[in-house]
Amino acid sequence: MQKTLTKEFIALLQQSLPMSEATAIVDCIDKIPNVSIRINRHKIAGINQLIPSMILRPIVHCEDGFLLSRRISFTGDPAFHAGGYYVQEANSMVIGHVAQELLKTMPKGIVALDLCGAPGGKSTHISSVLRDGDLLVANETIASRCAVLLENLCKWGQANHVVTTSSAQNLGKLRGLFHLVLADMPCSGEGMFRKNPTALNEWSIGNVQLCSERQQRIAHDIWPSIAEGGYLVYSTCTYNKKENENNINGLLNSLHAQTIKLAIPKEWNVLETEPGMYRMMPHQTDGEGFFFSVLQKTQKEKCVLQKKISVHTCKNLPAFLGEAHLGYEEKGGLLLIKNGHWFQHYPNLPSLLPQVKQIGINAGLSNKKKWKPHSEYDLMINKIDHYPIIPVDAETALRYYKREFLPIKTALKGGVGLRWKGLSLGTANALSHGLNNLWPMSWRILNQSLKPDTLLI
Repeated sequence: MQKTLTKEFIALLQQSLPMSEATAIVDCIDKIPNVSIRINRHKIAGINQLIPSMILRPIVHCEDGFLLSRRISFTGDPAFHAGGYYVQEANSMVIGHVAQELLKTMPKGIVALDLCGAPGGKSTHISSVLRDGDLLVANETIASRCAVLLENLCKWGQANHVVTTSSAQNLGKLRGLFHLVLADMPCSGEGMFRKNPTALNEWSIGNVQLCSERQQRIAHDIWPSIAEGGYLVYSTCTYNKKENENNINGLLNSLHAQTIKLAIPKEWNVLETEPGMYRMMPHQTDGEGFFFSVLQKTQKEKCVLQKKISVHTCKNLPAFLGEAHLGYEEKGGLLLIKNGHWFQHYPNLPSLLPQVKQIGINAGLSNKKKWKPHSEYDLMINKIDHYPIIPVDAETALRYYKREFLPIKTALKGGVGLRWKGLSLGTANALSHGLNNLWPMSWRILNQSLKPDTLLI
């Protein structure tokens, strides 16, 4: 179906970009967008585990990113539910490269913030590039979207995160806490018109102005929380200059900040429109319209996090959990796993953060000195399997993700982990007549007639 662009949009596009670029964007608006994934290297080693005919080509700016030759039913792929890969827009994956470049300038043990984290593409990406001892605070301002952010992070399998649902204004009160802040700003979505017709239908000059003002407000609100020398990575998926270059220049004039020139290979076809301001265009790259810029804080900022307190581990902790070199806290019988390194350095951080949804990954339930592993623990990348493992086929894996009872008879009793093609799928409770499903109810597949459809060999 041909998309209709308004005269106002075309005029604004021509004001924001050279005529040749604006014309090329209009010409490609009806072309079918690419489908892309980013694999989890801790769970899928590389392209050799993917069906060759499904891979169109690698994404040049992301070593873990691939374009697919066609869209599959991702909900029907057990690897998708197990955190083996994330379906993500190709050009937004460049943020992983940006973060890696910035981390080279920072000591280990930093606290990073993904301010507008849901549904989790950039949060899962950043959690993968952070180093041992670094911590990610993944935040989503809209409470109803926070659940999917938490789900995707837990499936991804890193334990180096705290999930919050707070505002930029509240987080901004934590002065000097964050060394790296990602702000994928709510925007008018012009760069996503090919993929999201709703963005096209809702577009107006008035909405562009509202978005621009909101973006400036968010940046100013979060700025006090950035440490001296720290970075704000500002990004949008829109074309107009009001929400991009004009906003960055406005922030440079009103804040103690400077833009950072990034090392970006020429063959990536990233356009630097002004010093330290970058665009990726759909007619020159494999993805949709994307803008990003890095602002570095040049003023002094006293950090709110000063005091270090001792680590407390919970009573009756299963001995093998300690072998994973993680820290723990007991709360209502639930063991909360925290990356051991950051827990030792920032044990009082959770009490500082507003509206914490969850710290790390749920290990399981501790009851009468017995431990029942949680599915989040089974999906964790650095776990130790101290419970029996049962291999299953794709059909059974999908039934598991529909949260069905699995009539697999076994002599085993208690908590077990399920495996498919080497992937950890989640946990179940083995009974004499089958496996009682322990997959989280809110994560279950609702389409009961769905059949397996996978990218894995």
